[in-house]
Amino acid sequence: MENNFYNPSSRPWKEANFDLKYFWAVVVALTAIATFLANAIVIIAIWKDPNRNLQRKPSNLLIASQAVADFFVGLVQEPLCAWWILTFSSTAVHMIEAVSSLFLVSSVFHVVALSFDRYVAVAKPLQHNAIVTKKRVFLWILIIWLSSCIYMSYRTVLRELNYSIVLINIISGVHTVLPSIISVLFYFRLYHVLRKYRKRASNLDESGRMVINAYRRERNMTKAMMVVMCLFLFCLTPWFVFYQVIGACPTCEDHESFEMYLFAIFYYIFCTKSLLNPFLYAWRLPKFKAVFKSMLKMRRSNHRIEAIHLSRTTVG
Repeated sequence: MENNFYNPSSRPWKEANFDLKYFWAVVVALTAIATFLANAIVIIAIWKDPNRNLQRKPSNLLIASQAVADFFVGLVQEPLCAWWILTFSSTAVHMIEAVSSLFLVSSVFHVVALSFDRYVAVAKPLQHNAIVTKKRVFLWILIIWLSSCIYMSYRTVLRELNYSIVLINIISGVHTVLPSIISVLFYFRLYHVLRKYRKRASNLDESGRMVINAYRRERNMTKAMMVVMCLFLFCLTPWFVFYQVIGACPTCEDHESFEMYLFAIFYYIFCTKSLLNPFLYAWRLPKFKAVFKSMLKMRRSNHRIEAIHLSRTTVG
């Protein structure tokens, strides 16, 4: 039988004494606004890049797609969380489960794609431009979003048909844990390749020197993507483990109020990654920094021109 924690009409969703709910609702709402704005800036930076430097690199299209997912986390998912905290609405619970499954799987698949891109860029520098093309990246992005929508749809159907929560959690695990392991393996493989060539640094052949040079050239991007992956795993793991344990725990309903605190905290941590991702790009990637600075300069320049024009019009 399904644990009552998942039943929005059961006691914990309506009657549990959830202290400081207004405080947490405000915190989540402010986080939603910050997430929405931060990712909007990343999307605009890539779309409106004056010199088109960001658009030339296919990898940045994956970053843009991830930013779109994070943008909608701030626009849709986090406001729903604030609504749930205030009302414990059953509608909010169902909607949170649906959009969470969509953006969770989307994020996992983006992390896998970016991990693969970093592995090819460093370990196979001569083949990178042939393997990671704009056409293929657009295809990857299409597959990521279609797969995420399909997963959200059939998971929602299974929930509505009252399938076992254990079965649903197993399906969720296949779509999240397995891709996460693949991402980690890409970086482990990359680490071993670099370690092998560094040990033979004094006696490298041409291919070895190219790998080392590629790493130096792609160092900032690779480190940033590794941090993004680690952040994703750090933010996902508490909530995912909690979700699996509660779903399979027949005696956990004795501590329903405590479960609600944990659910709110872990879910908030999970959503926070969408706020932090764009700052990783802005802080660690020189090309993004250059575009942000260029956009700020253009904005200031436009303000000055408007001010001069306005003053001349007033004088005239």
